[in-house]
Amino acid sequence: MIRTFHSKVDRKTLCFCLLPGTVLAVYFFWIKQPLPALCAMVFLVFVVERLIHTSYVFTDDGHLLLCRGRFAQVRQLRLEDISRAEVVRAGRLSFLHHKDMVALTLRDGTTKLITPSPAEEFCRYLRKRRDEEARRA
Repeated sequence: MIRTFHSKVDRKTLCFCLLPGTVLAVYFFWIKQPLPALCAMVFLVFVVERLIHTSYVFTDDGHLLLCRGRFAQVRQLRLEDISRAEVVRAGRLSFLHHKDMVALTLRDGTTKLITPSPAEEFCRYLRKRRDEEARRA
């Protein structure tokens, strides 16, 4: 069964990408500078496109696809290569990190941080799928 988890917009992206890009685009149009305004708007289009098209897909053949927008390359991880998945929570007083992240530790020692929503359900489903793959093998 194919299962898809999406990512939600976090405050860090809103504060550091979308808000300054919007302010710059409006400012450059206000002072009648169309080329810098166009650059700021193109930047906003790429950021928003990446935000709304980020998804994490479990396929039937035992892979996890990391899709980070239509303009980015889809990364493919085998479920057997993921040794551990744990939810990473930021501190309570942290303004910029309000949502949970999942740290995927691969067999080669690298760690990938992803932001599926809901994070706990993602980890449960990943464990369930790895157990199913291990029983089949």
